[in-house]
This record gives sequence, structure tokens and C-alpha cells, in this order.
Amino acid sequence: MAPTTNNNFRSTDRQSNLRANIFLTECLVVLSAYVYALNHRLGPVSESSRMLLLAVFGAIYMIRVNVMSRFLLKRELAVEELTVVALLWLPSILTSFVALATTDVDLSTAKCVAITAIYVLGSYLNTYSELQRKIWKGDMKNKGRCYTEGLFSLSRNINYFGDTVLFGAWAAATGCWWNIWVPIAMAASFWFYHIPDKEQYLAKRYGRDWDGYIRQTPYAFVPYVC
Repeated sequence: MAPTTNNNFRSTDRQSNLRANIFLTECLVVLSAYVYALNHRLGPVSESSRMLLLAVFGAIYMIRVNVMSRFLLKRELAVEELTVVALLWLPSILTSFVALATTDVDLSTAKCVAITAIYVLGSYLNTYSELQRKIWKGDMKNKGRCYTEGLFSLSRNINYFGDTVLFGAWAAATGCWWNIWVPIAMAASFWFYHIPDKEQYLAKRYGRDWDGYIRQTPYAFVPYVC
């Protein structure tokens, strides 16, 4: 799930599941429209492996972000996540995936396997890193401490990198290279805007622990690169 720009949401504990329920409803509506549009453009699942793969990717993504928002994130969902992300950013991406999807050449088995492997890797990096952090934070002896272990030892924002990877695979599944704008735009927004904003907040919150984390893990986004 994309981050927002207001630091207040990061320190606001969840009071109820109202916003999570609203987010779930929005995701169901967006997913239904996406699958309907795919079926209209590419034909039924029985006739198109591309249609099947794109629909499955959409369903998995929606399930995953709702599991995260409801069970893995302690904080309250921000208004921006319920509006800009759920009702503008994500529908824009899915609209591009549907509108630009190749209709004349279906996916080969080899391409399906390769693209699915990359999608699974991205989903793993995003979700399992959050699960590792939640388990660690659940131990009272770690209360108020900065999490620096597990997948987050590879990159300080490994979850954002995972999102970029999975959307890259999702874009590739459409068969249209114009859709590469999605992972590029996502990576750029993370690198130039969201990561600096988030890390500024974390530096203030954790102080010396954060300085030590930067020395331990110098890569803010892509492991062993940057």
C-alpha cells in the first residue's frame, strides 16, 4: 500500500475497523470493475491465459493489502489511503493495465511462470517483511525500538521495493511495454518523495537507533544498490 504524506497517521493507533471496512468495500468495487473490464477486453478466462493471470494478480493484491491493513498495521488508515490511493491511484493503474493489454498474442507458459515468479517475489518482500516487523514489535521488550532485522536488514524500505517489483511483473503481464510507466512512477515516488518523508519521521522518533540502522543498512530502497 502506498504511504501518505502526513506524518500524524503513523502515530495514530487504530480505534476501530471502520476505515478498514471502508477500504475493503472500495477494494471490492475496484476489483469487480477491473475483472469485468478485463473480461470485456480479453475474453473469458477459459480463452485467455493473460486474462486469467491479470485477474489472479488483481485478486491476490486486493486480498494482500486488506490483510495488511486489517491485521499487520497497528496504525489507523489515513484519509489519503481511502481516497487518493484507493479511488484514484490504484484505479488509474488498473485502467491502464486493462486498456493497454495486448489482445492479439496470448502468454506462453514460460512467460507466465517467469512473470508469476517475479510477482510472488515482490509480494513476499512486501508482506513478509511487514509480518516479521509485527511479530518483533509484539514482543514487549522491543517496545519503542526501531526494527532493523529480517528483510528490513536488506533495505530500510524493502516493503516499498517489493511493491515496485510486483507491479513491474503485473505490468509485464499485460504484454504492453507502455505500462512500464507504473513501476517507474512508483519507484520515483518512493525514492524522491515518500522515503525521505518517512525517514525524516523515523529519524526524529528513534534518534540514535535510527543513525545506527543507517550505518547497518545503507540501502534505502533497492538492496545492495541504493
